[in-house]
Amino acid sequence: MNILFISLLLPQPYADHASAFTVFKVIKHLSKRHDISLISFVLSEKERELARHVGQYCRRVETVPLPQNHFRKLWVRANLLTLTPMAVSYGYSREMRERIRSVLKQDRFDIVELEYTPMGQYISEIRSSATVLAIQDVMFVVANRFVKSLPFSRKKLEWFIDDHVCRRYEPRLLAKFDRVITVSQKSKEQLVACNPDLRISVVPPGVDVPDAPKTHTPEKGRNLIFMGAMWRPNNIDAVLYFYRSIFGLIRKAMPEVTLYIVGGSPSEEVKRLASDPGVRVTGYVENIHPYYMECDVSIVPMRIAGGIMCKVLDAMAAGLPVVTTSQGNEGVGARPEKEIIVADDPAEFAQRTVELLKDGHRRKAVGQKGLDFVRRNFGWDQIIGRLETVYQECLSFS
Repeated sequence: MNILFISLLLPQPYADHASAFTVFKVIKHLSKRHDISLISFVLSEKERELARHVGQYCRRVETVPLPQNHFRKLWVRANLLTLTPMAVSYGYSREMRERIRSVLKQDRFDIVELEYTPMGQYISEIRSSATVLAIQDVMFVVANRFVKSLPFSRKKLEWFIDDHVCRRYEPRLLAKFDRVITVSQKSKEQLVACNPDLRISVVPPGVDVPDAPKTHTPEKGRNLIFMGAMWRPNNIDAVLYFYRSIFGLIRKAMPEVTLYIVGGSPSEEVKRLASDPGVRVTGYVENIHPYYMECDVSIVPMRIAGGIMCKVLDAMAAGLPVVTTSQGNEGVGARPEKEIIVADDPAEFAQRTVELLKDGHRRKAVGQKGLDFVRRNFGWDQIIGRLETVYQECLSFS
């Protein structure tokens, strides 16, 4: 098949956003049997240079700069008045529209896959190819969770409006595609509840399992890790919530505990946490594996989540036990108390984390079962096979 990917985020191996790394791996695996082309936004000239990494798996790569300035941010918010979701306005570019039009005139593609919901607005440029929209989460679900978690503020009002705009916009947009791909069954159910006629397939992300997962000893653990793109509002919320409501309870029981916050472009609020001797804010790291090996428990205290948490799967694949919330496990679907630990109350979250830190045998048992869970359900061969089946179904009905 000749496949064109159109992406909001540049797929590349050093991305600080898990979904961009996942799309890179999808392209890499698909290129073994198919011809791949890519059109992607880039945020800077430095990022444009990174396109060479995905370029080795593509017949053609085109990049388009995505404006990043204060005026653009104001315009995105103002566009709510036109009943356009903020994420969709963020992903709008006349240059991107013209580039898509140009590439489609020069080549014929069997499949055009648009990555992330905001890119769905460009479907009007696609005429003769089967269309697939791959979404990471449901926009109105994420917006509603921001509304519920934030104190009264301008941001809360913006998310409140965005929630209602997305509920009208999102199902109508998705109905235009031959197929929508969600990463979890829960996301599919949330969308089908709005429009039962949507054509949706569930294809979760694949996960790389390290050759040498974490080895746990019977001794007490002392290092916690949170991994994620630290410019994303939901990750910022999770880290601040953990630090303010949970971390102090853990340190009462184990004063020597250290929290590692690993991820690119941390916000100023997150950076300030590094003034605490018990907190390390690393910023972007090229290789997360040494941090997983250094730490004992992965904490994923998500209050605003959608789709599937790749940070949960990555930690499991490294052999670390994971303590998360119901939202953090929502798309993953691991068995609580066996493959993952789930706690929504701050005191319970702290207690369960302390139990793992104190008990090396328990850490080993939960870590191993989590690793086995990932191997069974998220291996790349089976994920790519499911994706190719979706493509074939689209072609047979188009």
